[in-house]
Amino acid sequence: MKKIKYLMTFVFLSLLLVGGCKDYVTNIDPLIDAVEDSRLNQPSQVDFLITGVKAQFSFTIDNLLVIADGLSDQFIFSFDVPNATYPTFEDIDKGDIQLDNNSVDGPFNNLGELRFFADNLVERVNKIAGLDAAKKEEALYTGYLYGGLARYYYATYFGLDKTQGGGVIDAGPFIPSSQMYDLAAEKLTEALKHTSDAYQKRIVNSLLARLYLYKGDYAKANTYAEKGMVNGDNPFQALYTIQSDNYYWEQAGEPRSQFVCDFRFHDYVTQDPAEASRIPLSPITGNSGKVYYFQEKYPTADSPINHMTWQENNLMLAELSLRGANSKDALALVNEVRQSHGLSDLSSIDLDGIYVERDKELFCTGNRLPDERRFNKFHLPAGSWQYFPITQNERNANPNLK
Repeated sequence: MKKIKYLMTFVFLSLLLVGGCKDYVTNIDPLIDAVEDSRLNQPSQVDFLITGVKAQFSFTIDNLLVIADGLSDQFIFSFDVPNATYPTFEDIDKGDIQLDNNSVDGPFNNLGELRFFADNLVERVNKIAGLDAAKKEEALYTGYLYGGLARYYYATYFGLDKTQGGGVIDAGPFIPSSQMYDLAAEKLTEALKHTSDAYQKRIVNSLLARLYLYKGDYAKANTYAEKGMVNGDNPFQALYTIQSDNYYWEQAGEPRSQFVCDFRFHDYVTQDPAEASRIPLSPITGNSGKVYYFQEKYPTADSPINHMTWQENNLMLAELSLRGANSKDALALVNEVRQSHGLSDLSSIDLDGIYVERDKELFCTGNRLPDERRFNKFHLPAGSWQYFPITQNERNANPNLK
């Protein structure tokens, strides 16, 4: 469960940050589970640092995306569901989020660590003498990629108030979403310079396309989507193990269904049973006898999370066509996605249809919340949180937020 994740993160933090052991302990062998900071500035430690950044990425996004789906209209929280007990999840579902909501506090802190680890990786490898050129490029690609993703997450999911997205870096001033997306784009663009792998380049281009789509810059979104992932590409994923489990499985799946799916997903599958290929559900009976449905997209503790797929890139290109940013056949692009799941072709498509297709295709990936905002279809009443608040702890510690 998550306790093991926390232990792993603690050990990694110790390895990365402990630099003062020699100041108070002498004449003994180095600690096994803590390394002096300077020892990480060696070529032999670069693989360890790269692995740490990727592990922190997985550790960060599953918690964040689950609550993002809880704030959107994708998930429902009800105390009627057995083992649904977190009042913090109920507040998220209602958009009535307190600044000290600990279900938000954890993902916010994890995101800050991801941003730091990624940026620190870039800083370190640029100072390591004698590092193999190919390994240095791999490390820089990793650092810039995940540093960009961290900033993307701030821009997409956090905010200073209920409708103003953005975040902070190193206890600095608030950075609105538009500017934070630009900072994310700078990092991702830099990542492109440090890989010659065509597949990796397509991944980054798709990530940039999504970033600009969410920012509302359709021309730039199209520029990158045109160079993005294509049919046959493997998804870009966050990976888990049975020791460091997927939070969707843990808190919105079979072990504990604190969040269950909105009933429209069951309706989708009822209307077209073939939709079960991309909207897998299982029933759970509430205390009242009412039947709810939890997601089975992540049926095991080690189920990976798709962070970007060629199918999403297709849907972006189709949407951008309908918005006038390209002249591609939007219907053909959508139907190619549907065909990959064994679904029948649609006969027509418009922006409302894209909204529905994204709802189905991107089920349980955290994309519904930004889609609701940008399509102006937010389901909660005015005055509700549409982003997660920058936490009370950050506000207390950051003089720029006083």
